[in-house]
Amino acid sequence: MIAKDLIDYGIPLLKSEDKVSRALDLMEEFEYARLPVVKDGYYAGFLAEGMIRNHNGEQINDFSLLGENGEIDQSSHYYDLIKCALEFDLPLIAIKDHQGFYLGAVPTASAFEMFVTGSVLRMPGGIIVLSLNYRDYSLSEIGRIIENGDAKIINSQMSMDPNDNSKIWLTLKLNKEDISHLISILEFSGYQVERHFSAHLNNENTQERYDSLMNYLKI
Repeated sequence: MIAKDLIDYGIPLLKSEDKVSRALDLMEEFEYARLPVVKDGYYAGFLAEGMIRNHNGEQINDFSLLGENGEIDQSSHYYDLIKCALEFDLPLIAIKDHQGFYLGAVPTASAFEMFVTGSVLRMPGGIIVLSLNYRDYSLSEIGRIIENGDAKIINSQMSMDPNDNSKIWLTLKLNKEDISHLISILEFSGYQVERHFSAHLNNENTQERYDSLMNYLKI
């Protein structure tokens, strides 16, 4: 699946010369708090409702747009779309053709849905995200610890820790819903658990974390 296949053509676009009143009308009609702006056929950024709510008589040109880097090529894999969305914290990603012209926008949630549907993340089980130094990374060692806790790793992914460039995030998908004891084992073994998600909710903090993930996927 490539980025072009995920475009939602129901998302309206704004032109840089449009009035703020038009932007507000479209946001209300289509129930989007952020819309893409195009200048001379090229993606220019996103306009957010909070930026313009009290500026009805002005033009979009008068505002500094958000997410200028939130754009990828139409033939990019949807993994690249997810990467862009996470890197720039955007609910929408603009798609351009091979000449650079704006084609449309993809909701971040659509890319996540595609990722979840087509991966083992759809299988039951909790998720643990570890933050660790790259030199300390050993999947076999972490796997041994998990197996000692009577669980197995069914998928793992590595990415840069957004809070520290010297570290990585290791996301582990496990075959157990109740991961509270696994978190304790990992922390006892010296690993930093950055985040964790599970449908088996044992406390209020875990409930908040799980709800946060679900809300993010529904952006």
